Amino acid sequence: MKSGFDEGSYLKAVYAVLFATFIIMSGAFYYIEKNQKEAIYNFVYNYELNRQKKEIKLETYAAISFIDSYTKSTIKNTFKSLAYEVSLEKIKLNPHTKSLLNTLKDERIRKGAKFVFFFDNNTSTVDFLNLNKCKPYRENLNLSFNDIHLYMCQSEKLKEGQFNETFLLATTPISDDILLGAYKPMLELENKIMEYTFPQLNKFILADKNQDSYFFVVKMLNLNGGDAFAMNIYNKSKGVSIGKPASSKGTDAKGNPYREEYLKALREKGETYSAYWYPSPTTNKPRLKISFRKYYEPLHWMIGTGFYVDSIKQTASMFADDLFRQLKYFQLLLFGLYLATMALIHLINTKFSSDTNKDTNLITSAIPHIGSKKDPIDIDKLHLKRLKTIAKALNELSTTIIDKNEQIERNRIEFLRTFVKVLEVRDFYTKGHSERVALYAQKIAQILGLSKRQQYDLYIAGLLHDLGKVAIPDSILLKPGKLSDYEYEIMKYHPVFSYELIKDVEFFKGIAKFVRQHHERCDGSGYPDGLKCEQITLEGKILAIADVFDALTTSRPYRRAFSLEESLEIIKNMPLDKTIISAIEHKLKEIYIEEKEDTLPSEMLSRVEKSRIDLFEKDVFTGLHRIKSLINFADKLIENQIDFYLFMVDIKHLKKINYIFGYQKGNELIAQVAAIIRNLKFALHPSRVGSNYFAFIYAKDDVVKIEKELLNELKDIKIGNIDVEFLTTFVHSKGSKNGEEIIYLAEMQLESLKCSSIKQR
Repeated sequence: MKSGFDEGSYLKAVYAVLFATFIIMSGAFYYIEKNQKEAIYNFVYNYELNRQKKEIKLETYAAISFIDSYTKSTIKNTFKSLAYEVSLEKIKLNPHTKSLLNTLKDERIRKGAKFVFFFDNNTSTVDFLNLNKCKPYRENLNLSFNDIHLYMCQSEKLKEGQFNETFLLATTPISDDILLGAYKPMLELENKIMEYTFPQLNKFILADKNQDSYFFVVKMLNLNGGDAFAMNIYNKSKGVSIGKPASSKGTDAKGNPYREEYLKALREKGETYSAYWYPSPTTNKPRLKISFRKYYEPLHWMIGTGFYVDSIKQTASMFADDLFRQLKYFQLLLFGLYLATMALIHLINTKFSSDTNKDTNLITSAIPHIGSKKDPIDIDKLHLKRLKTIAKALNELSTTIIDKNEQIERNRIEFLRTFVKVLEVRDFYTKGHSERVALYAQKIAQILGLSKRQQYDLYIAGLLHDLGKVAIPDSILLKPGKLSDYEYEIMKYHPVFSYELIKDVEFFKGIAKFVRQHHERCDGSGYPDGLKCEQITLEGKILAIADVFDALTTSRPYRRAFSLEESLEIIKNMPLDKTIISAIEHKLKEIYIEEKEDTLPSEMLSRVEKSRIDLFEKDVFTGLHRIKSLINFADKLIENQIDFYLFMVDIKHLKKINYIFGYQKGNELIAQVAAIIRNLKFALHPSRVGSNYFAFIYAKDDVVKIEKELLNELKDIKIGNIDVEFLTTFVHSKGSKNGEEIIYLAEMQLESLKCSSIKQR
């Protein structure tokens, strides 16, 4: 009796095993699809949710930065105006006159100004102002009035949590025990701030938003909550009541209370995220929304933006469906490869001898190494010619895979270089910086004896270390002058942004921490985390040294490049890792990369730089220089002892024109006047110094003739059939300390002309 299988039985057994394996693989793929699809959906959903939360936070910070800048400017200008008013009133008042109070009252009625007396017990002639409630305004405004004092004052205390009304106050002594003050409520300035900033926010921050976008500004009335804790003063969403006080006990579209929770977070941390149900602008049905809210203390505003969550869910679902649709094709490919492999094994096992089995085992054992070795199969050990051919083909395939992987790696690095170059185009002065930092970091790692993998990781980290600057607003990143403290704080976020952009990408997970640490310092003075030396990774320390070395040895608009010797001395005195510096200092000359010439045409660089400067120095609406630019220009002339005249033009009754004919006609009038002044051949540095004030520099002496020519150019301007009136004046630079003073003197002359015209009536 024969034992074992005959040929037919053996084949049947092989087919049975193949079929059983097919069933098992099908079940495995089904299980993977069913369970992993939800995991991928959750990953995409959470990633998009976190990304959009970061985005709305950045948008809110950018909006507050813009509002804060304009608020500070408005407060400074108001203080200057109050200083002028109180100094002018002091001249008119006689401290020995018994009718001092009546005189002040008459002046107040005539001019509409708000004046107040303060007595030696700090009380005043108005019951809501008391010097005991005032704090000095510390910022230096370079006032030419030595006896003027500026204060920020509060009204009497309201209920717990509510905000006292703020007043801006300028005082000057008029007798031994009496001070004269001019004041203005902060609420008046707040309206001016809203009129300017809200249209700008709508134009620039919300310009590319869809109809589901959400941006709001809320006036906080009581940070502790209550029936009237806040009211909307700006809101892009549909159906929102502006100016109506709201209760902190109010609910969202599904009846859930949420305001008390975010009020608590605002009191404790000043900012928070909140989730609530809100009617959709398109369907009016409740949809879950997430908002970021931040408390802006100077104006008691809550500012924020938000997004609807269901759109993220839809994106995640579509991504997961698309991925698994592609996975099904991959499954079919795997099944085909599987069946082909099994068929080959079956033929080899049934047709060839024990040598065939040996050859097959040799080939099979080498298959896992295909793509990792150049020649995974030793062809000389094979017996059969056909298997040698197969082995040769597999070796060639392995080589091809390795070559392809190497090419993919080269393409990946080239892509990263190109991507970094695209980012650096935003600022020509740092072009090539990331590539040089990457090379320096790699070479320092090589000098220190680090592994090839560590050298490679540092090179990639160097390319990506400033990636986060893409999230820094152009108004900060490209600002020609010194950054404000607030702007510098935002700039210091760029290592965090770089880290957040790459930390969840599989290929970059290992280097994300190094990128985050490239501005940390050994004494804890670095950012963003203030780490000490022992807390910083070796790679982070290397990246910091490479970044500083390149910054010192390359040119900037404001300084030349330092020499290698100068750079080394500076680095030695910085709180960087001394051990690393000692190990590489004698090699710095060998690894130094000379800065290349500009690769873009100089004409193009000039145009881009001009546009960049215009963004900060030109008034966008009129194309004229801003007042700061005019001050700088005048300062240079005064510094070089060049005599000149400052001409100034005022559009009379502009507010009345806006009221009667509308702001559109008023804007057209401003643009028409600006065009005339811009085209004057004799006008140097034509500028817009106020809403209705224009100025230019004239360097010759025939000023009376020039004033006639100027009025002749303006005489034909009309609004409808009505002639527009103008006031003009000019001031000689002699005796002026700086550009700001001569502009101030010209403005005062125009104000005097206005007063004279009122008296003549």
